[in-house]
Amino acid sequence: MTTQNAEHIVSDVKLPGSRRRLSLRGLVQAIIGIGALALVVMRSDAHGLIEALRNTRVAYLPLAVGASFAVTWLMAYRWRAILAARGLHFETRRLFAYYLIGIFFTSFVPGGGVSGDVARLIYVGREVRDKALVLSTLVYERLVGVFTLLLIGLAATLMTRAGGQTDPIIYASEAILALAFIAIATLMSGYVSSRLARLFRANGRRFRIVRVAEAAARTLESISELRRDGALLFRASTLSVLIRIVWGLGCYVVAWAMGLPIGLLTLFAFISLVDLVRLMPISVGGLGVREWAVIALFATLGITREQALTFSILAFAPIYLNAIVGGLLYISNASVTRADLP
Repeated sequence: MTTQNAEHIVSDVKLPGSRRRLSLRGLVQAIIGIGALALVVMRSDAHGLIEALRNTRVAYLPLAVGASFAVTWLMAYRWRAILAARGLHFETRRLFAYYLIGIFFTSFVPGGGVSGDVARLIYVGREVRDKALVLSTLVYERLVGVFTLLLIGLAATLMTRAGGQTDPIIYASEAILALAFIAIATLMSGYVSSRLARLFRANGRRFRIVRVAEAAARTLESISELRRDGALLFRASTLSVLIRIVWGLGCYVVAWAMGLPIGLLTLFAFISLVDLVRLMPISVGGLGVREWAVIALFATLGITREQALTFSILAFAPIYLNAIVGGLLYISNASVTRADLP
């Protein structure tokens, strides 16, 4: 996420007391998400959906809800560690509240995960007053998180294939995860960061956007400094692995409650791919697009469209519960004024 993207999202989102303006991109994202979900629902058999829900042992679903809130708390704790490494000290419970608010924006405001990151940037930036520094912690956190997602997903697909599953989609999954893994590892390189920073500054002078270019360069340099902190990298990576495990187990609880014939490792691999799709700014919060991804992946195991759709709804519903809590916190807190914007 760059400072320019942050400014774009903030300009598109009017906070309490004013009317929210959706950019053309945001409108397209909303149309794609709602349209994709409506299409998959229309193509599904209503009796099959009812049967899938009827066969679900709903008593176990609160475990998935608890796992989702645990994941959010762990992400807040990871962000606290990264902020502390930059000399910024916050209580985990406050960052947990900011994270919930960020999930509210990610889930209901066009812009993908960037809109949620901007919300967190605004809240912490109101106290720190150095938004480039705060932004560097957000980008670093995002990079470590995605790096771990890809690593676990790749390991899961390799172990799944070793276990005898050789469906072509497993090979495709390995290729996608491996390429994305290499790309993220390259972005985390200090060599690449320093040269990108110089490139931003040069283009900033050339195109007369010095302020934006300088902020982006400072962010990249701050990320490079964080990367050199071995203890922080180990701690953030360990927490990221724990986050992926808890999230994967929460999804597995849903699959187990539905009685789906899917192994734990296979589910970890598939969820990693679905989460990668959710990160793309195709629809709001991955709505609709993730359902198609789940259906395509689960079909390789003989799981019906109706079962896959029901799984997707039940597995990702806890995220919307996080978002609703975040929305209530957002409404109850003082509004963010124009003076607070980056």
